Amino acid sequence: MKFYLGMDGGQSHTTALLADGRGRVLGRGDAGPSNHTREPGGRERLIAAVVGSIEGALRSAGLPPIRPRFVSAHLALTGEPEEKIEIVRELIAAEHLVVGHDAPGALAGAHAGADGVIVLAGTGSVACGEITDPDGLRRYVRVGGHGYLFSDEGSAFQIAQEALRRALREEDAGRESPLRAPLLRHFRCPTLKSIAQDCYAGTISRDRLASFTAEVARLGERHPGTAREILGEAAQSLAALAILALERLGRSTPLLDVAYGGGIFRSERLRTIFAQSLESRFPGIVVRPPRYGPEIGSLLLAYRGAGKRLTPAFLETVETSAAPFLGAAGQQDQRQGVSPHGQ
Repeated sequence: MKFYLGMDGGQSHTTALLADGRGRVLGRGDAGPSNHTREPGGRERLIAAVVGSIEGALRSAGLPPIRPRFVSAHLALTGEPEEKIEIVRELIAAEHLVVGHDAPGALAGAHAGADGVIVLAGTGSVACGEITDPDGLRRYVRVGGHGYLFSDEGSAFQIAQEALRRALREEDAGRESPLRAPLLRHFRCPTLKSIAQDCYAGTISRDRLASFTAEVARLGERHPGTAREILGEAAQSLAALAILALERLGRSTPLLDVAYGGGIFRSERLRTIFAQSLESRFPGIVVRPPRYGPEIGSLLLAYRGAGKRLTPAFLETVETSAAPFLGAAGQQDQRQGVSPHGQ
């Protein structure tokens, strides 16, 4: 049997889908994180994630723990791919092998391999898009995604950072911010200053700081004020990423659909402002959740890399056969545009 592999890997976990040449998903495997290899133990984590998720997919398919040779494999992994390519080549045998950033996998899943733009916002943020020119060549653009120091507009990290910044500013002015009590409660710290100091010391990690965004979203949905303002500004920042991607692609008629993904978009208010910002710039634009998740997107890229045509019938086979492996939680995530990991 000829196998195809799609893999989506991030800061929390890695998922592999194993499929045949007819678009039938045969198995799914899950393993640990497969992000930055420059961190201590990063290379070992990547190897464990790639090997573990493939072995899990083989078990799920009822196949022996062999090392298959794939017709095509596409690995969409968080972080820049250059440092991962040589490692993966030692682990996977494939006629066509691509190790890339995770955004193209999310993009392909969101639009079922067709033209479009997606904005992803978890702990970080990035936008990307793709169009096919009249000669059949695909043009891809990526906007943002340069990390929390220089980018990540509208991300969970930036929202939480802005919440703490505004609360500190209010305290400096002798006023108490409505965010003060939620911040102290969330981080279990006696003062706002101690939260900031713990961030500098590394006691509060970037991911843990970003986790306060859920509280900002809750407050912003219920009450006017600072939290709602921060959510609105984040939504507009994310819309600006999409607008820049659309402008770089140079296509407005017909408009490309814009999809969204990542935990930030769980906020109904943020989604609404995001869509309104795009609609005011491009009347008639369609803003929607992704059709498929990034795991299927990576598999579609593997098929496309091998020259397979993603016809409606082929996509229906992929969708139907993948459903038992995605489960209710995965399908719910797709409807809400939620990526399983941050960017």
